[in-house]
Amino acid sequence: MTSNPAHGAHALIRGAQLLTRKELRPFIIIPLLINLVLFIALGILMISQFDDLGRYIGSLLSDTPVDTSNMSWWRAILAKGADWAAGVFQWLAWLIAIAVVLLFFLVYGYLFAIITNIIAAPFNGYLAEKVEELLTGHPPPAEALHSMVLRTLGREMRKLMYFLGWGIVIFIVALLTSWTVFIPAIVTALWGAWCMAIQYVDYPLDNHQRSFSELKRVLMRKKLTTLGFGGSVMLAKMVPILNIFVMPAAVAGGTALWVERIWTEGDPGKGPNGTGAPATPAPPAAGKKWPKGISGPEK
Repeated sequence: MTSNPAHGAHALIRGAQLLTRKELRPFIIIPLLINLVLFIALGILMISQFDDLGRYIGSLLSDTPVDTSNMSWWRAILAKGADWAAGVFQWLAWLIAIAVVLLFFLVYGYLFAIITNIIAAPFNGYLAEKVEELLTGHPPPAEALHSMVLRTLGREMRKLMYFLGWGIVIFIVALLTSWTVFIPAIVTALWGAWCMAIQYVDYPLDNHQRSFSELKRVLMRKKLTTLGFGGSVMLAKMVPILNIFVMPAAVAGGTALWVERIWTEGDPGKGPNGTGAPATPAPPAAGKKWPKGISGPEK
């Protein structure tokens, strides 16, 4: 069973290609609108905070000399000492200023991702269902709308708790190894890629009501492919404007990755045809072609 990061990266491209299929367009519009509205709302909120952020950073980096003319001698000595110490440790102020800016944008990015994933979860579940049906001809087990909505929202909260819990551990590790520079960068990048893979490959497995623990075991079977997919999604989300369109492509790509790579190469759980055997694509309707990259059963 091969595991290749290039396969994971290709899955995101595959997802973007699948979104051009007219059968999927009705299931893309709502997630895109949710992303667009939140992008604008959080963008306005972020811009509104720029003035306060600028003033705070300016106060950290201020070089205004201390006026001691109206101070008593002992207060003047203390003020001069504090001014001297501030000059010596000016580099620390720059580090704090940079950290504040990075934290500001990090919080913005995480808020955007968390809110959109929670609100759009039911719609993403539908999109994953339709992508799976398009690829295999076998839809996931039927489920009542209210049951599906409650289940997907509960699953999002389960993932959020997992991300936050281990995220704190990763942050502590990065903090303790910050002197090395490279270790925190590598650990954080790997963790981010793992989280993105979990987030978007989860939708098709959740449609088959497979547990969160089982999802992690499935992804660990093809570690490099998983990290390649998650890393590609993470990088795409860092690009302004493009991040609005990444979510539906990642949902479709995560579903295609599971169906075409993970499931067909040994995933032992319930799969696209509801059994423990790989699904055979159903014949397309008369006059229609197979989806790109999918071939019919061998004759």
